[in-house]
Amino acid sequence: MRVAFDAHALGTGAGGNESYVRAALEALAAHAPRIKPVPLIPPGWNGELPAGVEKHPLHVSNSWLRVALDLPYVLRGGDFDLFHAQYIAPPLCPCPMVVSIHDCVWKRHPETLPPVTRCRLRALIPRTLKRVRRVFVLSEAMRKELGEFYGYPEDRIDVAPPAVHPRFSAARDAANIERVRAKHDLPPDYILYIGALQPRKNLCRLLEAFAQIRSEGFCHRLVVAGKEAWMTGEIRATVHRCGLEDALVFTGYVDDAELPTLIHGAAVFAYVSIYEGFGIPITEAMACGTPVLTSNTGALAEVAADAALTCDPHDVDAIAEGLRRILAETALQTRLREAGPRRASRYSLENMAAALEEGYRRAREE
Repeated sequence: MRVAFDAHALGTGAGGNESYVRAALEALAAHAPRIKPVPLIPPGWNGELPAGVEKHPLHVSNSWLRVALDLPYVLRGGDFDLFHAQYIAPPLCPCPMVVSIHDCVWKRHPETLPPVTRCRLRALIPRTLKRVRRVFVLSEAMRKELGEFYGYPEDRIDVAPPAVHPRFSAARDAANIERVRAKHDLPPDYILYIGALQPRKNLCRLLEAFAQIRSEGFCHRLVVAGKEAWMTGEIRATVHRCGLEDALVFTGYVDDAELPTLIHGAAVFAYVSIYEGFGIPITEAMACGTPVLTSNTGALAEVAADAALTCDPHDVDAIAEGLRRILAETALQTRLREAGPRRASRYSLENMAAALEEGYRRAREE
């Protein structure tokens, strides 16, 4: 089965969206011999793809033009059996379509999105749901949300959690840790956040909690690895208000190949987002055996289970207490280091490939 795969996120540094695309292509190429994924890649992108995967370039980067014009044009000339869209499906397509919807943030937390993005998703997601045969989501929490917000039938939703790449493992290389630490000018002891800088990630409360434990004598610094996305003014204001200018390291976007080493060097991986459809960074950190602090709500609690310490993401004191406990309690550190890799092993390339292949089969038969 030739499946055209919307891979426009490749090379954008778009966090979870790009990680999902990479994981899906790797999983299908390695573990689904009956499926031939054909990624539709951004114009000018020259990155690596799994061996043997045929690529097809798109012509425009503008999201409006890509969905409305470029995708229908490319799909019409490709002899595909199925098209796998990301969030928004094109208005015309010569073959059946499925879509991955990673979250419903425009419904659950619309205030965290730029107005244009919020309005676009609100307008186009319902139309997409009418056009596609099936929907892929990343968690059971998201399956329930599609039903809650859109009344979408659960028997047309497939849960296909993103895989953790095998490079994320508990095997540590001290020399590599020192190399990455020197490259990014990192301190010996640090708390780590990886992800985009935007309101939904709850960085302001994390910064306030971090300021609390710094005032108590913890000497760790906070390393923020990710590119600025949108609405970041409040983050900068919080840094200044809490007097944290000398206690933070902003690395910007970090290449995927360096992320495992960056995670290995951290004392705590802190990811207390107010809302996620899955939470890829916490599975990567758990796979590396680094203790994780995450939110006790929705998909993050589902994904972490008992392999991470969870807290109320709206409560600064609770976040501070979580950081404090992991940094101070040796027994808790040991438990999380052992439980993390076991939990992350559920999110394998084999399991992701099987879930995608089964969804594709059902879509073709409907």
